[in-house]
Amino acid sequence: MINSRLREKQNRVCYNWGFQFALWCSILWGISYQFLEILITRDTFSQLKKAAGYPYAQGAALSAVLTAMITLISMIWLLFTGEIREIRRAALASPKLSRNFLVQAVTGGLAAWATYVTAGLSNTVFAVSGVMFYPLLGALIARKYLSERIPSKIRGGMLMICAGWALFYFPPVMRSTWGQNTWVGGMLGLLTGIGWAVEGVTASGTSDLIDTDTCVAVRYLYECVLWAVFLLPLGLFRPECLLWQSVRHLLRDPYSMGILFLIALCLCFNYFSWYRSFTLMGVTEGLVISNVSGFATVLTGMLLAISMPSWTETAASSIMIFGIFQVYWNGISSTGIYRGVNLAPVLSPPFSPDSPEKNPAAPLKARLLLLIAAKGPLWDFEAADLLSRHIPSPRARQRNRNRLRTCMIEARAAGLLTSVEEAIDETPYFQTGKLLSCYQLTAYGYERLAQNRLLHPEEQPAERTENP
Repeated sequence: MINSRLREKQNRVCYNWGFQFALWCSILWGISYQFLEILITRDTFSQLKKAAGYPYAQGAALSAVLTAMITLISMIWLLFTGEIREIRRAALASPKLSRNFLVQAVTGGLAAWATYVTAGLSNTVFAVSGVMFYPLLGALIARKYLSERIPSKIRGGMLMICAGWALFYFPPVMRSTWGQNTWVGGMLGLLTGIGWAVEGVTASGTSDLIDTDTCVAVRYLYECVLWAVFLLPLGLFRPECLLWQSVRHLLRDPYSMGILFLIALCLCFNYFSWYRSFTLMGVTEGLVISNVSGFATVLTGMLLAISMPSWTETAASSIMIFGIFQVYWNGISSTGIYRGVNLAPVLSPPFSPDSPEKNPAAPLKARLLLLIAAKGPLWDFEAADLLSRHIPSPRARQRNRNRLRTCMIEARAAGLLTSVEEAIDETPYFQTGKLLSCYQLTAYGYERLAQNRLLHPEEQPAERTENP
């Protein structure tokens, strides 16, 4: 009974952490787009603005420079946290994971470009709020490819969010109250929402096997390479083109670079929070809570006296907030596992206990799953000790143990691990009074490792027990 209460408490804590990360994502997103409004309304580039197609070139220039900045910031962050070696392991883990990173870079990069163009054509409030339908699309894709649960009460909240988005999106598009470019901005808003929905689902699948901070760094590294492949030949053969002129203007203006650095800083930690929310509460609810960004953009614009919302923007934001909190209050009472997958544990290890050593270059989270598969069932503190014993510094070793415990909690929430025994931490191994869990890899966990070629063919499970 005590363990049951602790498990329920841990589920609530896990969900609340996911909620907080998604909320921070939305706040940082709103702030970054107000900085973007300041940047694109400046008169520094008045000569360039007269050229045909400038918003599209400006969007590409902003995307390229911000991608380079975010890549650098994310790598510095991983260096600070001691995870810099994970970048190479994640980038080369398997061909499928590499394709996932490429999909994230392409869809997320196109979405970012489209929203910057939309901001230039209309304003940043419309650029942010025009994509607020993407939780519904992301939920449908996640249900199809990741088997995410979408309870009926959560669907009601999502319908409210879509109603708020429609109230915000369609009146100005139909009336073209923001000028002749509103229709184009509206179509780009749809492209942005599709791009971020696909990226969110792909990122959730990638985060099953790779730490989220590393996922962000590698995803932006891929996009940085794509921009380099596109821009370098363009600069070599067409140095006078409008895109390169926009890039040069940005790089030569200290004020613009300062604003861009603030935007990149916000977006980098926005992405860290966004990806982490998926591992704790799933794509559906992570995307829903991050939708507070529309409200955050409107609110920060008012506080900074940059822009004042219309009554439709205020009403739409209010409706979406009600829908978001309806999703939250219904989601917090869930079982803590957000995917409807096969949770049956494999009782006898299908391969030898040294199998994780066959994959020394695998990411830490994947090695953790392989270790539990080979030696399981395994207590969380035992797994943390086995993968941290090589670290000489006590402080770094303890930090790694805590990170591994978080990875196991995330893996259980995703259905990759199942808890076969639980106890109260009295020693303490992690912290007195916390819940200790004995984990075993699930049938779904084996499938995820096999799909990403982190298990050899002879290591596939031969027998599976029924879920008790």
